[in-house]
Amino acid sequence: MAAGRFLAAFTLVVRALWGQQAPFRARSAGGAVTFNNQIVRILQENCQVCHHPGDIAPFSLMTYQDALAEARAIQSDVQARKMPPWKPVAGYGEFRNERRLSQHEIDLITRWVREGAPEGEARDLPPPMEFPSGWRLGTPDLVLEPETAFTVPADSGDIYRCFSVPLGLTESRYVTGIEVQPGNRSVVHHALLFQDTTGVSAQMASNDGQPGYPCFGDPGFLPTSAFGAWVPGNDPQQFPDGIGIKTMPGARLVLQIHYHPKDTPQSDRTRVGLYFARGPIQKNYAYLPIVNTHLDIPPGEARYTITASFTVPPLFGAQAISITPHMHLLGRQMRVDAVYPDGARRPLIYIDDWDFDWQGTYYFKEPVPLPPLTRLELTAVYDNSSANPKNPNQPPKEVRWGEQTTDEMCIAAIGFVLE
Repeated sequence: MAAGRFLAAFTLVVRALWGQQAPFRARSAGGAVTFNNQIVRILQENCQVCHHPGDIAPFSLMTYQDALAEARAIQSDVQARKMPPWKPVAGYGEFRNERRLSQHEIDLITRWVREGAPEGEARDLPPPMEFPSGWRLGTPDLVLEPETAFTVPADSGDIYRCFSVPLGLTESRYVTGIEVQPGNRSVVHHALLFQDTTGVSAQMASNDGQPGYPCFGDPGFLPTSAFGAWVPGNDPQQFPDGIGIKTMPGARLVLQIHYHPKDTPQSDRTRVGLYFARGPIQKNYAYLPIVNTHLDIPPGEARYTITASFTVPPLFGAQAISITPHMHLLGRQMRVDAVYPDGARRPLIYIDDWDFDWQGTYYFKEPVPLPPLTRLELTAVYDNSSANPKNPNQPPKEVRWGEQTTDEMCIAAIGFVLE
């Protein structure tokens, strides 16, 4: 997944600290772990999707010289498991496209740095990764984008912007594939996609003369449905045969983008490609929010815990396809479990170090059965103390449910199909 504010700040700190010491120079390979033989393969598998020129990461890791310049920062981050950024705790749900280093891979990187970060033999290098710029699922049936480009101001802090675009459909269609093409990968941190059948999003505007409107937290209205999410490194979303998301005549796509500004103004016009069903659809892909809006987090409370639940109706079994946890800046932990009618408990996800800058949609490796009367249980923990560096209020204040930066939320959206 893409690098965010933490990595940029962390890199500056590491460089400052190490800049006080002797320059870091590579030693000869001499049978040691080398970049060309082992390390580059780890970077290709887990890091280069974001750490290549023109993407969101603050530096490239495509070449030996790239990695050598960041060797000690890489070692520190992987040992702390801060990079690659993968928030779900191992053993609590199994997900596709996990970007989590094994202990063996961490040990290899550590050994490589401690032994002087040798380059190795050129013959050991694998073919370089390529990052295609075209539509990976082929030509879309419908391409949607804002009317004009959005200018991301320089050094403005993270920005959340929503763009409401008409689908232009006169009849219902089923979407079976979704692909997001960021216009400027260096500033697009992630994107969420929603369907608005009421038209209310078209009435929301900003007074800054730019397209779209500010929308921290959620799109500012109750969506009819969600189309999913995109983060750097995600594959385009393509449903199995017979599964799709129903769109309605006159509906609008609302594209919420998290921008991570740079030190110069940047322009972005992100596009969304939709692919429609070619055959019959047996199952409609939908989202179920497990939510608790009754938040009242006292000031100074370091571990404020709330719960939410939903019970699958007795006549309808389902299968969970994905899960999207969501909190704001005070969030610390979230866990969601499926409790079956016989009392058996199956963990769906557990995030023990929530970071608003690294949220996403996680797709299960295999659909999770949710038979009738299964109870979905959510437990969330918040830190409203002055010791929380991300607390927007100093001194802390009472925080309740809301859409603003200083408000909070408690949601886990389950992407599902009925059996």
